[in-house]
Amino acid sequence: MTFEQYISHPAKTDDGEPTLLIGEGGRFDDDGHLRTVADRMVEACRGQTLADGTPAEPVAKVIGLTHDFAKLTRWAQKHLRDQPFQHSDEYRYHAFPSALVTLYCLLECRDEVGDHAAEVATLVVAGHHDTRSPPEPSKLAGSYGRTTVEVQETYERVGEQFDDIGDEVPERADRIIRAANGGEGSWEDFREWHDDRTEPVDDAHDHLVYFARMSNGAPGSGYYGDVVRLWTALKFADQTAASGIEDRDLGGTLPDREAIDRHVDDLDEGEGVLADLNCLRDRARRNATENVEALVESDDVGLITLPTGFGKTYAGLSAGLRAADINDSRLVYVLPYTSILDQTASEIQSVFGVSPYSRAFTLHHHLSNTYTGLGDHYTDADIGRSPGALHAESWLSGLTLTTTVQLFESLAAPTARQATRVPSLRESVVVIDEPQAIPEDWWQIVPALVELLVDTYDVTVILMTATQPGLVEYGSDELDTRELTDETDQYTDFLADHPRVTYRLHDTVRTDLGDEYTTLDYPTAGGRMAEAAGDGRDVLAVCNTRASAEELYQYVTPMESVAENAPVELGRLLHDYVDETGELPSPVELRRLALDAVAEQDAATVYAFLSGDVRPDDRKLLIDTLYDDEAGDEDDTVPLLDSDESVVLVSTSVVEAGVDVSFDTVFRDYAPIPNIVQSGGRCNRSFGGETGDVVVWRLAEPEDGNAIPSLVIHGGDGGNALPLLRETGHVLRRHEVDGCIDESTMVSDTVGEFYESLFERELDPGDERLAKALFSASMSELEGEHMIDEIEDYEDVVACLTDEERGDLLGGGLDAGDMGRHPGAQVNTDPDTWTDKATVGNSRYLLVDARDASYHPAFGVR
Repeated sequence: MTFEQYISHPAKTDDGEPTLLIGEGGRFDDDGHLRTVADRMVEACRGQTLADGTPAEPVAKVIGLTHDFAKLTRWAQKHLRDQPFQHSDEYRYHAFPSALVTLYCLLECRDEVGDHAAEVATLVVAGHHDTRSPPEPSKLAGSYGRTTVEVQETYERVGEQFDDIGDEVPERADRIIRAANGGEGSWEDFREWHDDRTEPVDDAHDHLVYFARMSNGAPGSGYYGDVVRLWTALKFADQTAASGIEDRDLGGTLPDREAIDRHVDDLDEGEGVLADLNCLRDRARRNATENVEALVESDDVGLITLPTGFGKTYAGLSAGLRAADINDSRLVYVLPYTSILDQTASEIQSVFGVSPYSRAFTLHHHLSNTYTGLGDHYTDADIGRSPGALHAESWLSGLTLTTTVQLFESLAAPTARQATRVPSLRESVVVIDEPQAIPEDWWQIVPALVELLVDTYDVTVILMTATQPGLVEYGSDELDTRELTDETDQYTDFLADHPRVTYRLHDTVRTDLGDEYTTLDYPTAGGRMAEAAGDGRDVLAVCNTRASAEELYQYVTPMESVAENAPVELGRLLHDYVDETGELPSPVELRRLALDAVAEQDAATVYAFLSGDVRPDDRKLLIDTLYDDEAGDEDDTVPLLDSDESVVLVSTSVVEAGVDVSFDTVFRDYAPIPNIVQSGGRCNRSFGGETGDVVVWRLAEPEDGNAIPSLVIHGGDGGNALPLLRETGHVLRRHEVDGCIDESTMVSDTVGEFYESLFERELDPGDERLAKALFSASMSELEGEHMIDEIEDYEDVVACLTDEERGDLLGGGLDAGDMGRHPGAQVNTDPDTWTDKATVGNSRYLLVDARDASYHPAFGVR
């Protein structure tokens, strides 16, 4: 049975046209899917070399032109047209027979291609429809390299597929093979080669022996990188071609770097210490931007090491955009927490005047509505993404703002959806902000993944933080690091001359009792915070767990029984406003509500709570209400942290790094030194008034908990867990004088000694199993790994609060567009109860009515 046209994908709409496999009448032209995929693969691999020295481009061309070869069968064509056929479903499968054509082209027709490259390419084509991770050699060996009845039947079925192609469309098959090999080879020669290799000898044949050998011994150096490189390039090329994205839409536009300079020039220069600080901030930004030019020419990893409040974000953006401009590429800016992403995204939009839905800027995390404005039609079910979503999630915009999880999980056995962004990293710039927040289990695999970025994709990598963890310095034998800011001691010297804070160790931390722990109860801790909040002072407490934060908040918040004397809580005011109006207040409106309540109730303090259980929209609103001085007009109410009233904020670590707030006193539950320093960055951020206090204490087990919070999050002080807390205690006690440590010592000496004690002794931090899986190309070992394990145990919850959210989402009949319009209502947590369930695509959501008892006005989803 011969078809007039051979297609690769059905039409996307009822009145649309299908995608042709090799063009009109079987010609190779720009309309053919195979040619488009090959061209895009070649571009994705341009200038790259595989581990055995084989140029990547010819291999990519062969993969692109042969990956759908076996769609020439009648069974594949009937399936694509949704027509029935007599044989079993396996007859339409095209990946493995196409892989045999790939193997023939590279082994027999390409002298410049080595055996390693041919094997990896064959593996990639055989597994190009895998979705959970790139293909694994052992799995191919199990499927096609055993002397079992099932494997024998597979080869017999493949023979029938080739017979069908030879009977119906041999000229098209010949055209594909010759195009893949620059005129060499032929369909007739391939059939002879295949028949010879399937001639059994002692119950085996050459194909079977070839694939069986894939599971023998450890893969060679670079095997993992080459599989990921070629598989992700094929996924990118295949999906973008199938979705209809034109070549002209595959790129992005860099934001104007000089917009940062103009923005900084418009800022108030300040006076006294603040003026000196602004000079240092400006110097750091200009140093990093100038020095990045030499970094681009090297294979080093850049470092920007600046104390909190010294303009790190602008320095990283400026240097990153300059490097991307030099490379004529794109910038991927990475942060650890979604709460920081949303704040940084707002800053980027304000400074550069760009939309997160443009080709200049993409905001991408698991709760964001991620798309580029290319069009709103959806692709076929095999791809499952609109062109706009595919463009954005493939990080094709000039600047992509995303999370550490998205970056590194996309490099460690990426899923099919994650795979399309990996080729976009070629020659790009990746700025990793707050790398100290990378979970300890990934401390061995992350240096290897950074090596992959630098060596395989020629990426310019910059690590940026106040507390450099030394992951590359200690974890990589191949890469060197270089500071991008000149004379880094000048910044800590400034802190020594103008201290913002003093770190004070509570007795529960100063005392070393070995395996015994002295803890502080919550009533006492709440009383201490209330005392610190007197005379208009602002107080922040950072807790290790949500349960601990909730219990502390209950003890610091007065519990008057008379409604008129109830404490002024921002969360409740926000919730009451929505109850009355159906929409969220603006930051200015919420400030007015708070100050009106303070005056009405003759109160002196405003209370707020933040955790991952609070809706992202509400978290951002609370932070802006406290600190955003750009919200509203000049005559509007000032941020609450600038007002005469005291503010008490109790939070989990969502506020710890990168969130722009400043308090007079910070209390930090016991944690590793980098976490303590990051929390200290929320204290007296702008050198205002007296030196602030950062008090480090060890909170007790909460009433509904089962362990001391510091041990729950950061592991034990010994045993099998990495002894982060034990080493923290040793270093802090070495440097404390009468229970105090000055800021310059804390941000330099203690951080350096902490990481040195972990990496230069026998502790061997990080999960060695992950690193071994990477080096052995064990995709199955890596595919179930996640940087933040507890998120995998959580549900995708949508807490519907506003009238619009409740109308769109609680009425049933949801689709991806409905969810996409309300990313700020989505929370990852483990809810007690929910209103409804909804399945959209492959995702399940629990819908919560945030106006009933399942959502607490202060604490969020229960």
